[in-house]
Amino acid sequence: MAFEESLINDVLDHADIVQVVSSFIPVIKKGKNYVSKCPFHDDTNPSMSISPERKMFKCFVCGTGGSAISFVQKYLHIPFIEAMKKVADISGYHDERLDKKQTFVKPEDPEKMPLLKCLKDLTLYYQYALNTSEGKEGLEYFKTRNLDHAIQEKFLLGYSLKDGQATCQFLMAKGHSVKTLEDVGIATLVNGNYTDKNQGRAIFPICDSEGRVVGYSARRIGDGPETKYINSPETLLFHKSSILYNYHIAKEKARIANCIYVCEGFMDVFALSKIGIDNAVALMGTALSSEHIAMLRMLNVEVRLCLDGDLPGQTAMMKASKMLQEAQIPCMIVDNQGDTEDPDEILKSKGPDALRFYIQKLLNRVDFALKYFKRSNPLKTAEQKRQLISEFVPILLGIRDQLDLDNYLHQLSSVTGYDIDSLRSLLKQVRNEQATKKPEDIIRSFHPERKVLRRLEMAEREFLYQMLQNKEAISFYEDKLAGFYDETYRQVANYLVDYMQKHEGFEPVDLLASIEMSDLENKDLLVNEVTTLYLEKTHPQKCDQQLLNNLLEAINGEKERIFEKDMLERSLEGKSQLEQARILAEYNRRKAKKKI
Repeated sequence: MAFEESLINDVLDHADIVQVVSSFIPVIKKGKNYVSKCPFHDDTNPSMSISPERKMFKCFVCGTGGSAISFVQKYLHIPFIEAMKKVADISGYHDERLDKKQTFVKPEDPEKMPLLKCLKDLTLYYQYALNTSEGKEGLEYFKTRNLDHAIQEKFLLGYSLKDGQATCQFLMAKGHSVKTLEDVGIATLVNGNYTDKNQGRAIFPICDSEGRVVGYSARRIGDGPETKYINSPETLLFHKSSILYNYHIAKEKARIANCIYVCEGFMDVFALSKIGIDNAVALMGTALSSEHIAMLRMLNVEVRLCLDGDLPGQTAMMKASKMLQEAQIPCMIVDNQGDTEDPDEILKSKGPDALRFYIQKLLNRVDFALKYFKRSNPLKTAEQKRQLISEFVPILLGIRDQLDLDNYLHQLSSVTGYDIDSLRSLLKQVRNEQATKKPEDIIRSFHPERKVLRRLEMAEREFLYQMLQNKEAISFYEDKLAGFYDETYRQVANYLVDYMQKHEGFEPVDLLASIEMSDLENKDLLVNEVTTLYLEKTHPQKCDQQLLNNLLEAINGEKERIFEKDMLERSLEGKSQLEQARILAEYNRRKAKKKI
């Protein structure tokens, strides 16, 4: 973690969450709590609750929740550290440790200018070095990657000389201070001398949305034990989560073409550029972020996702397409499931026409997701099936053509194994009740094993609530339970167990802050679940051994029923009608015997 956990806790302890939220939006007192229209969805009635006691907020429509820091982070679309400093400022809280973190704060333009000028001079130096006798190594590398002179010039490619000290001396001779060299992430101290971290490498400059160089990706030339790529660290100029490679060129081209391709890396951008497609950007190894979403939204064009064809790449496109859908940005997805070649490899092995054909094979999110789940086949539990339906119902609600809707319902039926009439009934129920009930609550109750799952969910939810209130329940969970059936509950419980191994106790808001600062991909989902549980008022206040034992018995019993049902479904697969009848009769006989 880039800063102390105790600092986050101190800021939150001193913060009045009502004061923080009301600094941005109007709030109304309602009993012990406050309410407000939620700024994170199109809210017409106050659906966001703010609890001064718990020091957290929660929207009971869109599900967003968290601490004062995460509210500011989400509202202003800024990094966590900046949001923390903003909360401290609003609360009048001062701490020397906050001053030490000023390098993370987005500077004003006068502070940026020396750094931008330094990187501009350095980029020119790298380009110059490419044309020296030593630079032939860089030229040869670019040749092996089919990056000709036109590509080198267009994307400012260069080479860093092996004498890294000479590079730093050149920059200091141009008037740049050692501090500036360190602040842009270039200089490192070796044996008392400052040297270029990128020495001896091929250089790929990274520009901001205005086309100014703000960082580099430096590639090792040849084989060796060194790291293949060295990327610029986070600096005042360079924040990876807010950079889309080639955005400065692609933004205007995208408006003309009315679409923009989002690729994996800069080699994909180069490949598309070679066939005349300049409306492409690259994520460069990071996930699509809210900052990226804001940049794409400003273009007002269709986004075409073109990440890797392997399972991690497909999973990333599933997540990215959901974010784009929620942001109401039109999205299509390149149909490359199972392809092992990326655009650069396709261009090299099959030629320009093959690459053009490849990027024009587009699917909408529904078709892509159905293919994704058929291929990855993760639907082995009721929870996974319910999760899939939760993803699809909002999409299906937006389909007006009845033939298209029937087609997708049939496909969803084949993937999940659910009867199509049941799916139609669910869709009708959500459409009729979404004004008064949350769609996820309706979907949560939909399942062939609905009664069993509902009992199991209620028992697990109650147990998790007690874990958030009592250390004894956490110890009981570790000793007696193998884990929850519900994936989200299981992740929260396991995070809580790990947290308690490092802390003697916890305040709810401190636990939230810890989750918010974690590296978990679905941390927002966990935060939303925890805030919901903390603010619920339907749980027994007394937690004793009898309550925990009753919950344990209920959970284990319902798990066994679901296991038996799954085993029955598997045993029926591929059997004749006569054999299926025999298996069902035996199953019902054993079930009846258990009840006696």
